[in-house]
Amino acid sequence: MDHFELLGVTRTSTTTEIKKAYRKLANQYHPDRNNGEEAKEKFQLIQKAYEEIADPQKRTAYIKSTYTVITDPREVADSFWHSALS
Repeated sequence: MDHFELLGVTRTSTTTEIKKAYRKLANQYHPDRNNGEEAKEKFQLIQKAYEEIADPQKRTAYIKSTYTVITDPREVADSFWHSALS
């Protein structure tokens, strides 16, 4: 799952918005407040997502590694035909 979707924020969200969303979800799924097994797993995922996108440098690296930016539509066509004909 995408870290931004998990926290309920967009890629253009500010650090403050990300932190606010994290705190809300962390309080909801914290193991001390929620005894379910799913809550513990969800809390760990939320923590990992926050650690990855809270820092602007890590967020930039995450976006670059996760999302493909298409600058030239011919690149997509070339890669499609290359893989289709191979």
